[in-house]
Order: sequence, then C-alpha cells, then structure tokens
Amino acid sequence: MRVYYISALFVLFAIAIVERSAASENRLCEHVVVMDGKLKLNDNERVLVCGTDRGGEGWKTIPLPQVTLQLKSILQNQGYLAPRFERDVESIKVWLGERSKISNLRVEGAIGVLHSEKKRKIVGYPMEPAQLNEVEAWAYGELRKQGYACAKVTIEAHEWDREVVVFAGLPPKKRIGKINVGDLDGLNPDVLNRYRPFEGGEIYDIRLTQLMASRLLADGLFQSAYFTVKCHEDLVDLTLETAVGRPKIFRFGVGASTEEFPVFLDATFKNARLDDKASAFTINGHASNRKVKFDLGSELYWIPGSTRSFFGPRFKVERKVESSYETNLVAGGADIGRNWDFLNVRLNGRWGATLNYTKKVAGIGPTEAFYPTIDGSLAITNHDYEASVRDQYEGWNAQFFYRGQNKGLGSKLDANRYRFDLKSLWNVGGFSPPLFVFGTRLEAITVDADELTGSQNRDLLPVEDRIYLGGDQNLRGFGRQSINNANLGYLSSLYLGFELRLVESLPYKIQPFLLFDAAKVGNQRYTLDPPVFASEGLGIRWASPFGTLRGSIARGHVIQSDNTTVGYDPQWVFFGSFGQEF
Repeated sequence: MRVYYISALFVLFAIAIVERSAASENRLCEHVVVMDGKLKLNDNERVLVCGTDRGGEGWKTIPLPQVTLQLKSILQNQGYLAPRFERDVESIKVWLGERSKISNLRVEGAIGVLHSEKKRKIVGYPMEPAQLNEVEAWAYGELRKQGYACAKVTIEAHEWDREVVVFAGLPPKKRIGKINVGDLDGLNPDVLNRYRPFEGGEIYDIRLTQLMASRLLADGLFQSAYFTVKCHEDLVDLTLETAVGRPKIFRFGVGASTEEFPVFLDATFKNARLDDKASAFTINGHASNRKVKFDLGSELYWIPGSTRSFFGPRFKVERKVESSYETNLVAGGADIGRNWDFLNVRLNGRWGATLNYTKKVAGIGPTEAFYPTIDGSLAITNHDYEASVRDQYEGWNAQFFYRGQNKGLGSKLDANRYRFDLKSLWNVGGFSPPLFVFGTRLEAITVDADELTGSQNRDLLPVEDRIYLGGDQNLRGFGRQSINNANLGYLSSLYLGFELRLVESLPYKIQPFLLFDAAKVGNQRYTLDPPVFASEGLGIRWASPFGTLRGSIARGHVIQSDNTTVGYDPQWVFFGSFGQEF
C-alpha cells in the first residue's frame, strides 16, 4: 500500500511540473498569458506587448488596453482573425482560436486573363497579409505581362467564408509609346538598342522591360536600372531610370563538383565601357584539377553604322587533363559578331578565324599541331528562358557551333565539326509558382573528314575535334568522358536527356528530380552504331542564396551491346556540384 501512495505522489508531482512548464511556455510576459497554443513574438513585437527597461519610463509598462490592441494586430498578421481576450486588473488572458486558412481564391473582372486555378500556395495557407500581398503581386504581374500596364487591382479577404477575392479593372491593352532615358554618363543612347528586347508600338510586357534592365546590370553598364511607366490613352511611355557606377567589374567565384574535385575557382575582370559605345574587354580564369584556362576577349563596337555588330579579338590558353588524354592549347583569333532580338528570342552570332597550337602530353593524337580554323557560332535564347535563367523554370535555348580546318594550312586533313545543342524547360500546367518542371536536353555532333575511316588516321585529328561522352553534361550514369572508344574518341553522337523536377513543394526550397539519359555514338561520320547508352536515376536541387547545389545518383547500362562496348559495364555514378545546372 505504501508503494501505491509513493507512486501516486510521483505522478501528481510530474503532472504539476508539466502543467507549470506548459504555463511557463504560454506566458508571453508577466502580464500576458496565452491559454491555447503558442504565439511567437519578434523583438519589436515583444517590446510593444511586454515593454522594456531600455527605453524611457513610458516603455517599462504598457497599458493593458494598448496591449490588447497590439495583440489583435499581431494575431491578424499571423492569421488569427477571431481571438478572445479576458482582462483583469493586472493581466490579460488570450485565446488564439482557430487559425484562419484561405478556402478559395476567386477573380472578378478579369475572367480569361487571371486564372486563379493556376495560382499555387494560397488556398489552404493562413489568411495573413503576406499571403494577400503575394496574391496582389501575382495579379499585377499577370496583367502587366499581357499588356495591361496600368490596371487596378483590389484584394478582399472575407473572414466569414475565408475567401480571397481579386477585383481587377481591365482598361484597353497598352502599346509602348515613347521610350525615355535618364542620365547615361556620356554613353551613346544608341547603345541601348542592343539591350532592348522590345520596340515602340508593341504590346507592353513587363517581363521585357525587366529583361532589358537585367541585361544592362549583367554587363555592368549601370549600378541600378529600372523602368517607370506612364499611361495615357492607349499608350504607355517608358522611362529608364539608372544610377551610374564604375564600369570595371571583378567577380570571383568558388564552385565544387565530384568531376572537378574538390573545388574549382572562377575569376572574371571586365571593363564594360571602353568608349561611349560600351565596347568591352573581359578576362576570364578557371582552375581545377581537370582544367586550367585563361582567356581574353573583347567586343569592340567600332563597325560604322551599327550599334549591334562588333569586332571581337580573343586569346586563350588552356590545359586539360582527362582520363583519355592530356593536352595543352594556345589559340588566338578574331570574330565579327552581332547581337539582336527577333520574335521573342535573343540571337548572338559570331564568325571568325583562329590560329591554334596544340601539344599532346598524353593520349592519342598529334604530338604537336599548328593550324588555322574557321569558327562560327549562333545562340538563340527564348526570352522566357533568359528571364528565368536562375530559377530554371521555362523557355528554351539553342546553340549551333562550327569548326573547320583545311589540309595544307598546318593541318594534315580536311575536317569540319558540327554541333547542335538544345535545352528546353517546360512549366507543366503553367502554375505559379511551378509545380513540376520538365527539362529536355539534345546534343548532336558530327565530324566530317574524308581521311578518317573507322579508326584509321585518328591520330591526325586534334583532341578538341573528337567526341567523348559521360558525366553530368550528358550521360549521368557513366563517368566523365568514359565513353571514349578506347581513348580514340568518336566521330558522331546523338544524346537526349530528360529531367522531371518537383518545385516549391518541400521545405527549404529543396527540389527532388528524376532523370533519364540516352545516347548513341558512331565511329564514322554521319553514322550511329547500334548500341544505346542509357542511364536513369534521381537527384536533389537546392537554389540556395549563395548558389545552386545539385546532387544525383544514376545507373548506366548498355542496350544492344556488342564487341564495341566491351568495358562499358553497368555502374552507379554519384555526382555532386555547386554552381552548375541541368
């Protein structure tokens, strides 16, 4: 019996401790107690409710009526719309009640323009100012994308049915009228033409004005840049507001990947305004255990009558260390280039001659070669892709590269290398923010040379012109450049890669994804051999404030294998990187 009494006392003592602890946890300060749930206050809110000894006499004790008013405001900001208060002479008891959550999002006045069913992360979330502000920003953004430059939006939140209603008045769509600019600090106003993705008379789209501002900032022409708008009749006048800063930019970056372990370093110096036409000079450096590169480049807008065309001298020194080869390269040349916008895309084209010197340290290929080439490239970037390049949400980018050399001009063969790359991102369902992003990559390469048949004379072909697959940039289930044709490299390849990424659904902005890759290679020009190299796996992406972190694990295998695929055994490959994207 005595044991039962002692046990009962221990139980009562434990209950008292738990109750005292719970009461202590719910007490915001000496005179305020939360009776149900928990309420967190930041430092400023705590001063307004509990007072402080750091201020004057008026801040030491907050009058209880004032405390009640402050608590009501704080609770409404956190979604508690019907709190209950009980006050005595010296203290206040607070019942938070149920946290109100948005039950429905409805649009009035913009049917067919604003699609509330596409707005995510609102319904089911607390009815608080942050959510209402997000709805308002979404509504204004969607309207201004579609030409309604000065549309009016009003947001109502109904406490009785937990519904949020967007009222939007739709005046006629606006076309771009005057385009004004502020102080350019001596810069020729015509320079802005090559950064402008829109023209006067077009339907206004806020994404294009934001894109132009981001281009100006990325090139270092200004310290800040943004557009203001003024609507009248059916036109909207734009004014570019700028703050001029130093045109010299130095950037230093540190990245990491399992392919360039442990880290790689990047450094860039750029003078963005050599003259009043914004000619630029750039120095880039990259260093890792795989590659050391130093290159100089410039875009000199000296061509009369054109603000978009440039003369581009360049020089490069590079050392590569791969499993199949090790080479040193020195190259110098010059291009004629042009940048322009057309039909919702940005085009960047270059064409010029290069003088190359290569030296083989290890592997198969010319021991030394000194030869000229003709090099050309054309990049076509969809405006949607350019605008969301950091988030990797939507749009597409295509690039074409050509490199040719002629026998008798230092080269031992006639060879032409063609390469086409395509990357496409699709916001599945068109949600805001996206739910799933489906990414596709395509890469097609071929080397055309009469002297190369099968593996014959392959040692005449410089390493830079051969094809090696494997690694994060194509077949993620195989090691970096491990598909190498016994170190000879291939003459043709076709690669397809897919990635399905879950976005804005997990805490801390973690984005898991599924991946699949497939490729075929050929030991002759314009020919693909029967075996298919494939890999599938999964990974995680995190767009952290300081850069993108990615990790994936994939298994590679060969379909329709034959004697040319001996040694390409199935395996699991892990890849991790900081600062790289799909």
